[in-house]
Amino acid sequence: MTCLGMDIGGTGIQLGIVDGEGQILSLVSIPTASDSETLIGSIIKAARPLIDIHHPRAVGIGSAGRIDCANGTVLRAGNLPFKNEPLCRKLSDALGLPAVIDNDANCALIAEAKAGACADHLDALMVTIGTGIGGAILISGQIYRAHNFRAGEVGHFIYDRSGKPCPCGLHGCFEQYASATALIEAATAAADEHPDSLLSASRPLNGKTIFKAAADGCPVANEVLDRYAATLADGLNSLVKIFMPTCIVLGGGIANAGDALLSRLTPHLLPEAVIRTSALGGNAGVIGAAFLAMDSLSR
Repeated sequence: MTCLGMDIGGTGIQLGIVDGEGQILSLVSIPTASDSETLIGSIIKAARPLIDIHHPRAVGIGSAGRIDCANGTVLRAGNLPFKNEPLCRKLSDALGLPAVIDNDANCALIAEAKAGACADHLDALMVTIGTGIGGAILISGQIYRAHNFRAGEVGHFIYDRSGKPCPCGLHGCFEQYASATALIEAATAAADEHPDSLLSASRPLNGKTIFKAAADGCPVANEVLDRYAATLADGLNSLVKIFMPTCIVLGGGIANAGDALLSRLTPHLLPEAVIRTSALGGNAGVIGAAFLAMDSLSR
């Protein structure tokens, strides 16, 4: 069995043909258009050649934003031009295949649970570290979505009640202190304070350049990363206490640091905390969306 998986993000879209073992047989990437009609049209145009060659049985869609899985609708997505968009119906009608949809983080966890970092776990969390912090929850082998499909916002528990304002409307959310954005802000401040440091010379700063400066022996970069890892571990420990997962998978750009991140986290983690970085990386969304489609065919 093969299915077509789609991972729709704010800057790019991946479409891939995936087999039952989670292997990607063909993969294409396209930019994300700024209006809904153009975006959907570009997806259809990119999908048709894949369908003609591989003849998938269904389409799975992973999209950023708030998703109504039951009705196949993207209710809203801050970085996508969708509002109450019946995406499943439109793509199904255009491509002639059944379509299902879920949040992109849920799709990523589905992939990791079936063919990735937590394949041997029934109770697991996905924590995606990027501009913000997103996540997904696996309980007894099933994604937990809650009554309104909004479960998994693990970046929005309160880390500091009197802390930074968050776009969600709360103050002091965990993502304000442990996202990639927070790491870059801390590194930028440290680089400004130490203009002669290797960290300062590594601008423009991002997760990759910060970890590179630390690996090259920059004490300023190492101090920034040590503080960041302690903060990230605070949140992961809290999630362990709340959900008691047997594994937490870290995704997003910061997770690409792999052992360089995990080695800093480990001293701060609870004994029962099992933390792994994504085994599927940037392909997890496509693979998970395809698995979502496969599961829908068996129901």
